[in-house]
Amino acid sequence: MGLFGKRKEEDLAAVAAGRAKVTAADIEQVRFLLTTKKNLMAVKIIRDRTGLDLGDARDIVEEIRYGTFVLPTARPVDRPRGNSLADRVRALKANGDLHQATALVITETGMTDAEAGLFVGSLS
Repeated sequence: MGLFGKRKEEDLAAVAAGRAKVTAADIEQVRFLLTTKKNLMAVKIIRDRTGLDLGDARDIVEEIRYGTFVLPTARPVDRPRGNSLADRVRALKANGDLHQATALVITETGMTDAEAGLFVGSLS
């Protein structure tokens, strides 16, 4: 740990490597232990699987508890350049698929029907 609680890059790399070792089965086991009030056992499982220290393992268990832990993927999702939401909506709109364009905006942004309709209508 560095000055004022800031971590060094080596520490961050070790935590990232440890997080990559957590599997979906580990997450399910930790969730089960958390529901049975066996928090210490959950932390021990994460420490055994990852080799992280107590604080980092406890942080991962807390993320699993609150549903904010995301399993690392083998490769990040790549989207082609120039294929933004607005571009895809324009293409659907040009084909006359206004309903599909509105549904796309709703699913990707969480807008309401009215907001998505205004967005689709504003694109030329």
